[in-house]
Amino acid sequence: MGYKAKVVVGLLAATCVFSIIALILSVVNVKDVFLPPRTKYGLVFDAGSTHTSLYIYRWPADKENGTGIVSQVAVCNVSGPGISSYADNPAEAGASLKPCLETAMQIVPAEQQRETPTYLGATAGMRLLREQNSTKAEQVFAEVAKAIGKYPVDFRGARILTGNEEGSLGWITVNYLLETLVKFSFAEEWEHPQTTEVLGALDLGGASTQITFQPGVTIEDKNTSVLFRLYGTNYSLYTHSYLCYGQTQALKRLLAALHQGSPSTPQISHPCYPKGYRENVTTADLYSTPCVRAPSTPGPAQVLTVTGTGNPAECRTAIQKLFNFSCGANRTCGFNGVYQPPVRGQFFAFAGFYYTFHFLNLTSQQSLNDVNSTVETFCKKNWTELVENFPQQKRYLHTYCSMATYILTLLLDGYKFNELTWSNIRFSRQAANTDIGWTLGFMLNFTNMIPAEALEQVKGHQPSLWAGAVSFIVLAMVAGLLAAFLQCFWKTK
Repeated sequence: MGYKAKVVVGLLAATCVFSIIALILSVVNVKDVFLPPRTKYGLVFDAGSTHTSLYIYRWPADKENGTGIVSQVAVCNVSGPGISSYADNPAEAGASLKPCLETAMQIVPAEQQRETPTYLGATAGMRLLREQNSTKAEQVFAEVAKAIGKYPVDFRGARILTGNEEGSLGWITVNYLLETLVKFSFAEEWEHPQTTEVLGALDLGGASTQITFQPGVTIEDKNTSVLFRLYGTNYSLYTHSYLCYGQTQALKRLLAALHQGSPSTPQISHPCYPKGYRENVTTADLYSTPCVRAPSTPGPAQVLTVTGTGNPAECRTAIQKLFNFSCGANRTCGFNGVYQPPVRGQFFAFAGFYYTFHFLNLTSQQSLNDVNSTVETFCKKNWTELVENFPQQKRYLHTYCSMATYILTLLLDGYKFNELTWSNIRFSRQAANTDIGWTLGFMLNFTNMIPAEALEQVKGHQPSLWAGAVSFIVLAMVAGLLAAFLQCFWKTK
């Protein structure tokens, strides 16, 4: 072998040796690395007055800016009515939740189920039941707690939300989903939008209605004030809930008022029901709720025949009598003497507000004149015409005129929107493909109270060192093979 050949083989051999040394150093040089953050899960039952839903959420355990970035994984609607309807059979309230709990167990990983916080929050339906019969309310809660307690989750109790909690948590949901609290980015870096105005929230359930917004003035009545700290920012909000002014209870109160207007006859003329519509209602059912005041001298139980007359003007007059719009001296108010500062900014109207206006095709931010005209035209249609045009909606078809008129009265005369501010209301069921309601706001506020988990630290290699080591190994193998080849080649010469 010549001198030059020996030099080449020597250099290749040296490269191989140095590569092996570098590999050894990289293996020895183990550093602390962090695993990706764990995902945590949470379950929230929304036990409303007419139905119950289970929402399944998740968020990164290391959190962000003091509050978790929570996303909705799934929602399961419980079959049957709201849990307050099981007052006389509380065991069925618990049994009704089981199919949705089974669904949740298939979604949440088995190893995380026992640490998954689970809540049941009841709203106006259970508020009314507690007011009517606190013992029955406690029995219903005992049964739902027993049912949830049979599953391997961290159940933290069932309780009744206050109206202010329901309203303000719905506000958090709306603003979180519309990115006015925290800005989402595709790089998974989150920032607070400094110049974005937060939105107000308008909620209409079966038994109550809520208004929540950030006013431009100091809130005078502290009973209507709530303070949140989210993503490093403080929010001072006005919020109020009106019990018995949800859509189901409002319709009952309207019918009771019409009945008491002609107490001597079992016949009731209903101006909000379409002409030609007729139904029978018992007095026992009509006066079964604390929202509906029974006559001072109740008559015997009887069946009432309700006949629609389809008169929009009389319908508006009858609905306005459900409210007291007068305010005290030197005081701004909503209705019934409740303090409310002037509405300010953009609003999201969801739940019952959306469903009624969606049916009437009024969710595209039409002008107030167009809305009034559409409702007026609909309220003049007779029952036969409506059934022919909307055969799939027959169950609630007779109520849409009264509900649309009620919503207009509530928003304009009650909450004090007008022709100028009407365009600030957006009617929607979802935002960012997620249902709007109090449950997501509850979970966001809840994660604010959970300490952030530190990223799990383990011994490992930095990616750059490992890549370098692999490169040296490949280079060493190539150098070694080339050296062997050259040595064999020169030997044969």
